[in-house]
Amino acid sequence: MSLLLKNVHVVDVNSPVHGKQANILIENGKIASLKGRSAKKEIDLKGKFLSCGWFDLSAQFNDPGNEHREDIKSGSAAAQSGGFTDVCMVPSTRPPIESKSDVNYLLRRSGDEVDIHVIAAISEGLEGKNLTEVLDLHDAGAIAFSDGDLPVWNAELLLKALQYTSDIGLPIMQNARDMHISSNTHMHEGRMSTHLGLRGEPSLSEELMIRRDLDILKYSGGSIHFSRISTEKAVGLIKEAKKKGLSVTCDVGIHHLVFTDESVGDFDTNFKSLPPYRTERDRRALIKGVKEGVIEAICSNHRPYDQECKQLEFDLADPGNTSLQTFYSSLLKISKEIPIELLIDRVVNGPRKVLKKELIRIDEGEEAKLTIFDPSQTWVLNDESNRSKSRNSPYWGQEMKGKVLGTINKRSITIE
Repeated sequence: MSLLLKNVHVVDVNSPVHGKQANILIENGKIASLKGRSAKKEIDLKGKFLSCGWFDLSAQFNDPGNEHREDIKSGSAAAQSGGFTDVCMVPSTRPPIESKSDVNYLLRRSGDEVDIHVIAAISEGLEGKNLTEVLDLHDAGAIAFSDGDLPVWNAELLLKALQYTSDIGLPIMQNARDMHISSNTHMHEGRMSTHLGLRGEPSLSEELMIRRDLDILKYSGGSIHFSRISTEKAVGLIKEAKKKGLSVTCDVGIHHLVFTDESVGDFDTNFKSLPPYRTERDRRALIKGVKEGVIEAICSNHRPYDQECKQLEFDLADPGNTSLQTFYSSLLKISKEIPIELLIDRVVNGPRKVLKKELIRIDEGEEAKLTIFDPSQTWVLNDESNRSKSRNSPYWGQEMKGKVLGTINKRSITIE
């Protein structure tokens, strides 16, 4: 079937029609023309925007193990509704993604609307003791390695992992925090945690681990990616490492560009996050890191939990929140600080660069991986609009500005 997207405003720095209004003709899963005149199906998108498909570096769909919170079907639906054509699955499942059959299980369940990419475990059982069969996992289709929401605390294991993966060119993804310093903490350590009487995690937890890992990287070679950094000093350490020529990249969770530890003030457990929201100074440093290119990508950090895990006292609740469907609305909240075309670049090209994947663009002959969005439309995340199985969003029940209208993933077309 042929489809014509008429009068749509293109946001793609690599496209010949970037910043212009175009008529995008799609045929057989490819972009046939940027000046299309007619098609079997035509949609007038005047006032709407089009970019390449968004790519998420870190989401948890809880499959296998906790499918009552989320599964591949519901998670993919939430991702598509949020504008994503590609999503990376972290291996924090039960059991973890640590074998070829585990990787194949997820890849077989990848649907047409959203392409699933598998990040496999670095250590067996995510315990940080024994290295998984990383080469076999790579052959099975894993695109990176991580211990998910746990840090690789074992320095020797990290060294071996970097050496093993240096030849195949895949990054080690590290959730940088010191397990001992961060143990039994519930928010950022600072004035607000003291005021609320909650045990806080100091920024030192993240920064110590980053310093250690950069020293190991310098010795071992390979590539390391720091997932979901949250502090000012983390940005500075990674910036200096890049200047020294180390193969290091990083991303930030979207909510860490929006919220701070002040957001925890009324003990709403939907604001309990991993890593915790830091200070306004940290948030501004993260914003600057995105603008300067120190931070290559912005991820969703989508962590769905059932109400039994969230409707508890703050110190007993699990950290994490859903963020896929509200991702674009969050981007708009910071678009006064970072130009929207740069933000879009950080969710289109940045993740693909981190994973050393070929970049895509809106041009004739290119594969049609596209996201359509409207900055003026308002909507509410509630039981009717929610596509996730979980409802632990800090935006629940609020009117949001900015809505994704649909995605095109090759031959799969989903447009409202």
